[in-house]
Amino acid sequence: MTSARSTVHIVAHQDDDLYFMNPDLVRSLQGGDRVATVVLTAGEGDGINVDTNDPERSRAVPDHAGYSAARGCGLRSAYARMATGDRTSPWRREAVAPVPGFVVERCTLLARPDVRLYFCQLHMGAFQAGGAGARTRVFELWDGTVPLQPTLPAPGSPVTEVQYLDRETVIAGLAALLAELRPTVVRTLDPDPEHDGGKEDYVQSDHPDHTAAAEFTMAALQRHRATDAPDPAVEYYRAYANRFWGYNLDRPELDEKADYLGVYAGLGAGPCPDGVCAACGDHQLGPNPYRSTHMNSCSARYSPATGWLRLGPGGRLNAFAVLAGRPVFWTETAPGAGTWWGPYPLAQDGWFAPSLAVTGLPGGPAHVVALRRRAPHDDTSVPELVHLEQDEYGQGFTDWIPLGNPDAGHPDGRRARELGVPLATVDGAGRLHVFARDFAQGVAMRRQDHYGGWRPWERLGGRFVQDAGVAHTTQAGTVEVYVPGKNSVYRWYQSEPGGEFHHDSTLKTGTVATGGITAVDSGGGRTALYFREAGTQQVMAYRQHETGLWPGGPAGVGGAGGTGAIAALWTPGRGARDIFLAHRSAGGRLTLSLPFADKDVPGPRWRESGEPFVHAPALALDAAGHLVAAVLGADGRLHVRRALGPQVGSPLGPDHVI
Repeated sequence: MTSARSTVHIVAHQDDDLYFMNPDLVRSLQGGDRVATVVLTAGEGDGINVDTNDPERSRAVPDHAGYSAARGCGLRSAYARMATGDRTSPWRREAVAPVPGFVVERCTLLARPDVRLYFCQLHMGAFQAGGAGARTRVFELWDGTVPLQPTLPAPGSPVTEVQYLDRETVIAGLAALLAELRPTVVRTLDPDPEHDGGKEDYVQSDHPDHTAAAEFTMAALQRHRATDAPDPAVEYYRAYANRFWGYNLDRPELDEKADYLGVYAGLGAGPCPDGVCAACGDHQLGPNPYRSTHMNSCSARYSPATGWLRLGPGGRLNAFAVLAGRPVFWTETAPGAGTWWGPYPLAQDGWFAPSLAVTGLPGGPAHVVALRRRAPHDDTSVPELVHLEQDEYGQGFTDWIPLGNPDAGHPDGRRARELGVPLATVDGAGRLHVFARDFAQGVAMRRQDHYGGWRPWERLGGRFVQDAGVAHTTQAGTVEVYVPGKNSVYRWYQSEPGGEFHHDSTLKTGTVATGGITAVDSGGGRTALYFREAGTQQVMAYRQHETGLWPGGPAGVGGAGGTGAIAALWTPGRGARDIFLAHRSAGGRLTLSLPFADKDVPGPRWRESGEPFVHAPALALDAAGHLVAAVLGADGRLHVRRALGPQVGSPLGPDHVI
């Protein structure tokens, strides 16, 4: 039976998915998904297929086409190993034309015909036509600096002719591939990578081809969502910038990732299976995959939120997500009915990041804050935060209201591109507070005044903070914000509702893995934090003392590996280790910890179930007090599980797909 899940990766170079999207990539292959990867460039680099640490490397003669062919062979071997266990499993290679004037190589794994690779072979550093000698890059094709970019045919490929492609043809070709493959998930790279904050001057942290690949992907997806195909979920991955933050893979996953990178690098390989490479595989990686920091994390550019399921007006649960760059909304047909309407689009124009901040007074209309580009294919389109509000009946919404960008208007336009994902909460009086990381890698804020108007941007400060925080309202109606930094978590808080924010220097959590932090009110005016420990993936709990001070450090509560934020829902009368918790496991599935019905039996009890999903799970109580867990499945659909009763410890019912 063909899987309902279809995953398409669009990357710049032959190793981008192995470095930055694994282990998510291999889980899709092992889970039986239809998987296709599109490699935009030839990846020829300097053309020298020799270990970059080899002292004799400078004596080698460049062979750009040969190095591209070797990398392609390495990628096929790695995919064969991931999908079948056999690196030598054969492929069928053929030339196909997604659109007239654009021919690509399609490779189909014979043992798994639902696994395909597409090589577009755009020349990374091609000489410009006309003989000027200047070199071009793919990002210059994207931004219009050059009108045409040639391809680099690789030895052994069925595509033998050089093609001169313009930007429109590349976008149209990618859109045609999406139409053919009908993905439920699209994975790509970072369209707006952060700069290196450790340098005095602006230093770009990522490869410009990665950014261009993401830009081309978004432009193709915007066309794709105008077709009759279902809108896919989109995941964006940090590339080189993942080295800045706490690593989020444990040792078993690192070893697995290193194994596939070793296959790609040609370690232990016999003769080239295609007979075209003198040294099959990417030998620039050398004999030790662990020497690169690129492999230590698999981190989302837009850290996923967990608050996207909530009890709204009329006692109906509401869910919010982003599909193909467009926010959507689901709602129960009646309180606790188990049937839903949706998804309904909440925007027609612009391009939205996948992480929404959803908040509101308990049981009242939702406030939704999003990160939007008005035109994803326009480099002059500055990312901005936008806000809409649900009506009192829970069925309609206002138009999106721009909240701006704290770095808009700066002479260096690159600053505004780094705006972070929104964090939002309402205080006890219903005033919305919105936070985001700014270019300075601190925290900026906008909030409503007593009359509902918006105050100007304020800077809370901070240094080297992750783009992965949480805003939280206490029982006293005050607002707090928690954002992981390099070595601990920053906390800003109010002493009274509507007051100014103060920095708490007493909070010492240790290094938080990239991917997010969650805060819940745990009774008695005490906040509890949940996050993953860097390097282990273990879920950590850290609960404030009754005095307002913090313990010396967090306590581990286990888990099932994996990446991303932890969803948490407080259980009255229980300890910090004994509440409702959910996260995405190492297998990409929903993992829940439900308290025991007996209060005298403390501690977590994790259970993994269901199908693979994307982003992060969400938890809420329905109108009758039943626990409800929701995920956005890798099939692009909302999946909901509801407890059989309102009692603590009641098991969850079956998965309901909407």
